[in-house]
Formats: sequence, C-alpha cells, structure tokens
Amino acid sequence: MLREAILLAVFVTIKSNTCVQRLVGPNAIVCVCNSTYCDALHKPKLQAGQFQFYTSTKNGERLQLTIGNFSTETINGTLLTVNSSQKDQEIFGFGAAMTDSVALNLRALSNNTQQKLLESYFGPPGIGIGYTHVRIPIGGTDFSTRPYTYHDIPDDITLSNFNLVEEDNYKIGYLHKIKRIMSDPESLRILAVSWTAPIWMKTTNNIRWGILKSEHYQTYANYIRMFFDAYKRHGINIWGVSPSNEPLDGFYPKWSFNAMGWTPNASAFWSVNHLVPTLRQAGYNPVFLAMEDQRHLLPCYVDEMFTNEKVRELFSGITVHWYLDQYISPRRLIETHNKYPDKFILITEACNGAAPLEVGGVDLGSWDRGEYYMSNIIENLSYWVNGWIDWNMALDINGGPNWSTNYVDSAIIVIPENDEFYKQPTYYAISHVSNFVPRHSRKILSTGLENNENVTAVAFLTPQKEIVVVAINKNDKPVNVTVKDNNADRKINLRLPAHSFNTLLYLANQ
Repeated sequence: MLREAILLAVFVTIKSNTCVQRLVGPNAIVCVCNSTYCDALHKPKLQAGQFQFYTSTKNGERLQLTIGNFSTETINGTLLTVNSSQKDQEIFGFGAAMTDSVALNLRALSNNTQQKLLESYFGPPGIGIGYTHVRIPIGGTDFSTRPYTYHDIPDDITLSNFNLVEEDNYKIGYLHKIKRIMSDPESLRILAVSWTAPIWMKTTNNIRWGILKSEHYQTYANYIRMFFDAYKRHGINIWGVSPSNEPLDGFYPKWSFNAMGWTPNASAFWSVNHLVPTLRQAGYNPVFLAMEDQRHLLPCYVDEMFTNEKVRELFSGITVHWYLDQYISPRRLIETHNKYPDKFILITEACNGAAPLEVGGVDLGSWDRGEYYMSNIIENLSYWVNGWIDWNMALDINGGPNWSTNYVDSAIIVIPENDEFYKQPTYYAISHVSNFVPRHSRKILSTGLENNENVTAVAFLTPQKEIVVVAINKNDKPVNVTVKDNNADRKINLRLPAHSFNTLLYLANQ
C-alpha cells in the first residue's frame, strides 16, 4: 500500500511538471533537472471572462497558477491601470549566449540531459521558456579555457591559416539542436560579436587591451567575413553583428580578459568603410548593431558614431549591457530613443556575480539575484528596450570555466557528476516574461506603481490579443494590487506574495 502511494505521488509530480526542489543554503532553493525529468510551465488555454495569475516566491513556489474571475470591486491596496490603446515599442524576444564555456558544460552532461537543458530555454511554453535569440562570440572570450583567436599566426595578412576551433564544432552542433527544438526554427536570431582581433593586428600585441592597427583595418574585416563564411558552411546564418564587445575595455592596460579598444569615431569609420562593404560583397546583409557597452555611455557614444549620416543609416539597433545599471538612470534610454526613434535597443549581456561590482561567481539559489534580474527586465522594457539577452546559458558550480578567473553566475548551473542541472531563481525571473511575451508583442501603458521602489510592473499586448502584466514584490509582506483595464469595466484583485515574481494574463477587449 505504501509503495502504491509513493508511485502515485511520483506520477502526480510528473504529470504536474512541478519543480523538484533542493535546498542548497539558508533560504536558497534550486529546481533540479536530469535526463528524465524537468519542470515546465502549465499554461492552459485562456478563457474569456477569466484571468490567469502565475507566481514564483522566495519560499519555493515556481510559476504557481491561479485562475480567477473579474470583479467590479476594488480591494484596499494599490490601483494599477492598464491601457492597451497606448502602445510603445515592439518586443523582439529573449535569449542568452552560447560561449565556449556553455558548450563545454553542456558536453559534460548526458545527451538526454543536454536536451532537457536546451529545451528548458528554447522549447515553447509547456516545455521551455520560448527563447528566440542566441549571442555567440567571434573567437574566444574570458569564457573559454584559453585565450585565442581564429588566427594566432603572426603577419599572415592573407589569413590563409584562419580556422575555427573545436569549441565551434560543439557550439554549431548545439545551435542546430536549438533550431530543432524551436516550434519555428526560422525565428532564431543569432547575434555575433568579436572581443578582439588577433594580437598581431593590435598595437599592443596583447589579447587583453590595445587598438587595431590602421594597416589591418581591412585584414580584420576579412577576418570577420571568414567567420561568417565558416558558420554558413555549417548551416548557421548570422542575423546581427556588432563591431566589438565593450569597446572601451581595450583602453585599460590592466583589463583582465579579451578586449580591443574602439572610439566611437574609429568604430564608425571601420564599420562603414571596411566591415560593411566586405560583408555585403560576400553576400551577407546582417543587422548592424552599435555600441555593445554600458548604459552610462548613452547617448554620447552613439551620438558621436551617428554624426556620420552613412553610419546612422547603416546601424539598425543599439546594444547595451546591464553592468552599472543600478547606478545610472534609465532615462538615458528614453533620451536615446527620442533622439533615434528608428533604432531599436537590445540588452545583450547580463549576469550576476561580476566582480568587483559584487561578490564574484555563483551564489547558488540566491533569490536576491533573481529579484535583481526581474527588476532589471521590468525597468528596461519600461524604457523602450525591445529585448533582453542573458549572458552564459549554463555554467559550472564555480561560474566557469573561465581562463581569466572572471567567474560569474548563470540562470542554470550544471552538476555533471550527478548528470543534473539546477534552475536558479534568475531562470524563473526571466521565464515570468519570456514565457508570456512573444515576439511582436507591444509594451503598453500601465500606471500606478511609478513611485514604488519595491513593487514595479510592466504591461504588454501580445499578437494573440492577450494582456500580460509582469510585476515584482520585493517587500517582506504581501501587497494588494487591483489591476483595472482602462478599456473595459472590469478589475482584477491580486495579492502579490512577499518576495515574489508575478505574471497576470487575460484576454483583451472582452
């Protein structure tokens, strides 16, 4: 009888796709996945006259679903008014980076567990969280096991010794697996960016810093084109490309990892006179992305680039990293959008544990780090950002491997000795948005929480005519919120649990 009860309990757990919790520290919970089981969102068909409310909490709930009915009453709490008639930017989607470290961590797991991990990101709701973007490096980064480029033999300006490395074979294989997982493989957008040119093309002969020698401007453009050629031969097409990762890093001699310095003028000149014509002559027409650096450089970095009208016409988007966001007003995003309303803005790198800004490496099961992810996503999408891309998809327990010991955290941590991986609170922070806000959704107006530091929200209208409200409560106590739809006489009374991520879903224009 006991054995039957145990079997029934396991069967119910599998059927409900709930998180298999593991306590990894005081108030620190992860969800464990392996080759046979991983939790996933339960998302039934949305019915007229009802709302769906999904909650994840510090005490262990993960995407817990409540279905309720509309009300004509307002509870004692905060009123949040949603107006789908006022639409702002289109949402492009969400994603993460496939670095060498990610590929090596995936390879440390069994084939079935690798599949579960990739499905957790790129599968549709019910399997994964609907990622549509992958950022890949052109050559090595700090998240490689060694410093390298694709051509480390000096002074071969013909680049006859250009070669991909073994890690590229792994990454290419995983990109093809991702496409097979996605419900629409053609929707995958791959963004490519180089951290540095081969060191013999640089003024310093050093992988960590220095600028590109002017005599190698065309050589380096040919190098980037050869990367495009190599990936195309393997069936991988690049959607977007940036001139350089974090172009100011390369001006610091004591920088800890791969970097090359670009002033805005130099980046603009090289792009318009070398990179773009070289790629286009080879038959490539990717989306060109400007800046790829921190918010504090907005809008001055792109202002200087875009003084050249050809450059302004060339670049379709502006890419931003999240480091230092807590110190820099998001109004810089508004200023940038108002100056360049024809340019989209993407967050293309975000991670916790980036020393010296905080304690480096992995903080397993940290809810605080999840809250920072959720707050940052809400903030950026509230200020004209079109999409949000995480850094490494999966790291090891140390936050690597990383040749420069620049260890950081990740939404998923692999535990190869057990053939497991852990979904951290940051994974669920992202999923509360990416699960429910597909590409071509529009950010819409929501008012009532603008002056609340601990309870913030952002709202969207999806192509399926669903209203989505994403909210976070960072308080130690629950908070009552009434959501009022400005286009209908209906209200939704919600209780946001203490320290919670929340997503509300209902049909528009009922």
